[in-house]
Formats: sequence, structure tokens, C-alpha cells
Amino acid sequence: MRTDEAAWLDNYSVTCRVFKGRWSVRHCLRMYNDIKDLKIRMSSRADGKVTRHESTYNPCSRCQVLAGYLEALSREENMYEPQGEPAPYNEVWAM
Repeated sequence: MRTDEAAWLDNYSVTCRVFKGRWSVRHCLRMYNDIKDLKIRMSSRADGKVTRHESTYNPCSRCQVLAGYLEALSREENMYEPQGEPAPYNEVWAM
């Protein structure tokens, strides 16, 4: 079991410098989406005005492994899209 676990970690895990550890690529994708949804709202006062800011910084967007994984996912989506005209729904097909 130990050798299988080590082989799995070598193939499907990422060493993350942001969250300090070794994570699976699926976990990285989940964290990337959670951070993307999270927006930190800040306000500052100057000259009698209140200025509001929203932080949308995502440190996971700089990860090369995650970027490659996202690109592979988009390529897989495009492979399964129907080519040409879709079949009408009101026709019945029998074999």
C-alpha cells in the first residue's frame, strides 16, 4: 500500500508554496474556485470621501501545474462538443 500511495503522490500531487504542503490537483482546483468566489471588501477615507475597494487577488492563478490542469480540462470539454447540426428532438431513431 505504501508504494501505491507514493506512486499516486508522485503522479497526482502538487507542492504548494502558498498553502505550504503537498496537495492533490483536485484540491488545488477547489481552492482556486473558492478564492475566486471570495472577495475581500476594504474601505479607506481621504478628503472627506470614502473609497471602497474589492480584492480579487488569487495566488493559485500563478501555479503552472494548475494552469496546465485547467487547460487540459478545457481541451477535454471541446473534444465532446457536438460537431455540426444537432439531431432534432422530435425524431425517433430505431435500430
